[in-house]
Amino acid sequence: CIVAVFVYMARYSGRLRVTHTRVIDAPLAEAYARVIDLRHWRDWNPWLEHEQDAAVVYSAKTDAAGSFCTWSQAGVGVGTIEHLRIVEPGRIEQRLRLRQPFPLRGLGSWQFTDLGGKTRATWSLRGRVAFPMRAFAETVQGAIALEFRYGLDRLAGLVEGADAPRYTLAYPGLRQMAAVRYAYVSHRGGLAGLAEAMRGAMVELRAKLASRSVAATGEPIAVYVKTHIRQRTTECHFGIPVGAAEVEGLAVASLPAHRSFVARLQGSQAHLEVAWYLAMRHMRAAGIEPDLRITPFERYL
Repeated sequence: CIVAVFVYMARYSGRLRVTHTRVIDAPLAEAYARVIDLRHWRDWNPWLEHEQDAAVVYSAKTDAAGSFCTWSQAGVGVGTIEHLRIVEPGRIEQRLRLRQPFPLRGLGSWQFTDLGGKTRATWSLRGRVAFPMRAFAETVQGAIALEFRYGLDRLAGLVEGADAPRYTLAYPGLRQMAAVRYAYVSHRGGLAGLAEAMRGAMVELRAKLASRSVAATGEPIAVYVKTHIRQRTTECHFGIPVGAAEVEGLAVASLPAHRSFVARLQGSQAHLEVAWYLAMRHMRAAGIEPDLRITPFERYL
């Protein structure tokens, strides 16, 4: 059995490549300063999102080749970033080592480009996961992509003006949820077009309820019946709570009363995928296992 497992794992290379680019509405020098000096990483490091009090150790110098920072918080994240080479005015080459939330080693780079008062920042990584994780390299690559996306969003939030569009995430934690009975329309499609599909479906559903003189009894919800992460598709319900009202000609379903782990996103629906990923990370960091009998859902406040 052991030999069979090793042969199976050897079929996978375990390699991963991730690149994420974001235009930051701030001068290059301001964005660059937050990355070149590793002491600023605590302010936006995506691997410290779930434990701001994690122990962080820095080298004596933190903004030159050979500088490093190491963070450690059991169950949340353990890793090291090291500057390998710095090419002024806008390129940094690094080494990344993670032991948690998944073991990997890789070479990373930052490229900053001046766009006339704005900055295009590109964060890249090429590496390999540990041998036991080889079969899951694609999943790890997707997770790293979301970490990079969130890290760049947080970095932008630190240097952009107060009126720049941004979003916030909070984690109220475990809450008791009341039972909900809702009328809904079904949707099946890609995650990329989900926000537009939801808006159209909610308008249609509200009109149908109004024509039947049925009043909403709560906030709109989206209930994710089945999501295929690799295919990036989902089957879900877009619903409006209707209480005990009879609704002819519309599908009706219920969520039972239960305890939920709650995360709160304030901002554009474009950030929902990041919010879901970080909510699951936060939940597992707290040692909370999901009950797979309860369908995950969103409430629109």
